[in-house]
Amino acid sequence: MDLLNAILNSSAEMLIWMAGFFVVFGIGERLMPCNPGQSWFKKAQITDVVYFLALPILTRFVQAGYLSLGIIMLFHSESPAQIKYYLEFGFGPLSRWPVWVQAAVIFLVSDFILYWTHRWFHGREMWRFHAIHHSPTMVDWHSTYRFHPVNVWLTFTLVDAMMLIIGFSPESVGLMGVFNLIYSAMVHANLNWTFGPFRYLFSSPVFHRWHHTSQEEGMDKNFAPTFPLLDIIFGTFYMPEGELPQHYGTTDKDMPHSFFAQMAYPFKNRPKK
Repeated sequence: MDLLNAILNSSAEMLIWMAGFFVVFGIGERLMPCNPGQSWFKKAQITDVVYFLALPILTRFVQAGYLSLGIIMLFHSESPAQIKYYLEFGFGPLSRWPVWVQAAVIFLVSDFILYWTHRWFHGREMWRFHAIHHSPTMVDWHSTYRFHPVNVWLTFTLVDAMMLIIGFSPESVGLMGVFNLIYSAMVHANLNWTFGPFRYLFSSPVFHRWHHTSQEEGMDKNFAPTFPLLDIIFGTFYMPEGELPQHYGTTDKDMPHSFFAQMAYPFKNRPKK
């Protein structure tokens, strides 16, 4: 019963977020589109909705597994009550920092790790999983959660679990989780925002749309989730002034459109970009 309630609560929560994004970004994409003419509804709309609802539920179980493994490794001699306390409030010196300081440190450290794991998933072996995320030919906020679970579990889920295992409080990790949910939807939205003079400090929709382009000049660029400075430092920044990406997707014509077919796709195919 507890598991069923958790699933229902998670689904209800994601539906609320989805409704909010539909209104806010739907209006924004009409008033300030990066690529005018993109439809609100597209062929793979149902697939995106399934990803949006199902992926957080699946991820919840995997994160629990990561945490259980970490607890066994670090606290095998602790009592169950003590372990439960750690999971609810954190442990050690990191958990005693102010929540906003913890969140800021998590923000910086996780962005660095995710930059490099993102580049890893653009490599030859892992691209077959990441290609799912690059498959939409019309990129908008609906594309945010279109990730193969293997991609998510070896990047975002693993990093969040790592932050909890090393001692940051669940409150600070949860705070960053909410921020990332909103920010990720924003950078995927079909908006013409470049953030002007702050273009090198924070990822904008145009910055990330260049990452999703199928145009050769923009491919394998702009890996940073939030801080483009990482791309500048490591030579992967691409965002020409006064120019917007026009074409998206992958070169693989065999990419399926349904959720379950995309789940099986990486195990049957080794696509090229």
